[in-house]
Amino acid sequence: MNGNTLSRRRFLVLSGTMSAATVLAACALPETGGEGAMMAESVTLSHWQHHSTGRAAAVEEFKAQFEEANPDITIDFQSIPWAEYWGKLAAGIAGGEGSAPDVFQIPMGLVEQYIAGDNLLPVSDSVITSGEIEESYLPWTVQRGQRGGEYYGLPLDVQTLVMYRNDAIYEEAGLDPKAPYADLADMYDQAALLTKLEGGDDDRIGIHTGYYSAFQTILYQQFLQRERDGQAWVDESTNQLVWPDYPEILETFAWFCDMSGSSDDDSFLSGQNRFALGRAAMQIGHPVTRGSLLAQAPDMAYSIVPFPTRSVGQDLYTAGSHWMWVVGKWVPDSEAGWNWVHYCTNRDAQIVWNDVAGDLPSFQGLGADPMFRPDSNAEVCLDSLEYATPWEWVGWAEWVKELGDGRDRVVIGGEDPAASFDTMVANLNDVIADNTVS
Repeated sequence: MNGNTLSRRRFLVLSGTMSAATVLAACALPETGGEGAMMAESVTLSHWQHHSTGRAAAVEEFKAQFEEANPDITIDFQSIPWAEYWGKLAAGIAGGEGSAPDVFQIPMGLVEQYIAGDNLLPVSDSVITSGEIEESYLPWTVQRGQRGGEYYGLPLDVQTLVMYRNDAIYEEAGLDPKAPYADLADMYDQAALLTKLEGGDDDRIGIHTGYYSAFQTILYQQFLQRERDGQAWVDESTNQLVWPDYPEILETFAWFCDMSGSSDDDSFLSGQNRFALGRAAMQIGHPVTRGSLLAQAPDMAYSIVPFPTRSVGQDLYTAGSHWMWVVGKWVPDSEAGWNWVHYCTNRDAQIVWNDVAGDLPSFQGLGADPMFRPDSNAEVCLDSLEYATPWEWVGWAEWVKELGDGRDRVVIGGEDPAASFDTMVANLNDVIADNTVS
């Protein structure tokens, strides 16, 4: 392949129009052997992760390549729908050996909890040492997986938050889709201008705000990072959110609810990808959204720009997230488990993940490689790694629920923003208490 760039052909793989093996076999996959060579005795490793079409296709091909290189290892891979994943994983972990997966995927907000629960094995030094991990990966993508000088996971699905714009809608309104926002107020004004809900066939929303948890995460962290010297969300002395101490965060919550209620409409094409359908002028998304768009709307012209600053002249900010592949303590062979994880997360593997899924690299130095920067949209995504700090969630799925419920009480239920905000903060403090590792 020429430069491992994000091409339409590669992403069409994800929608099933050609074999996943076609694209991945042509990419430079990591080698096995040497320190990573497998033992002669056969072993089966179960591997679970939540379903994504692109990532499932990638794992299936990694599995085929790995098993071919290591004929005594079988990977029993299950790609589980998001709604079912958490319950199945919790039940499996509770059941232990025989029920739990040997290798599985968890978000960074749950890594400390799984380590403290004595569910995970540290990365094997014979596969990659702690020093090599620190030299190889971006620090924020591995820091939550460290305890007692050891690492308990390797990162994948590295993402930031950026804004997607429909070029045709912007150009029709006389706006440049590639011009960055001046500030948050500019985004609000553009969303209002581009909203058209008149009951016609060409109706559209100005901004798709349905990723409520992402919007609020970046808005609140942006304020604390840029205007309060990086103040953490959680006060160490009380183990509670500091948000009520800052009126600006309540004001930002009310501002977001106002924009969501005036330039979005929950009932408009409910349950459908309104941006991919060309019926939303803009949306927030991860770099991996590029893959979904090429599969669902291959002919759409769109532009990616940075998330706007709170005010004109501020430094850019975005929130970063990642997941980790980890190995359960019940794994039948820990060396085999960690060799599989490292095979799918090392430098060469990350090039493949970028190619087929649009994931950002977690390896130091790769973000500057031209192969990751084939166009202006990719440039924006890769540059965002330079000004990202990680999401500060303690826990995971509960934050999605509470941040969404907070918005819904205002926009759908008509509740006063201050009252909904107080409820949201109280509920999230309970989530923090339930998930904090001492």
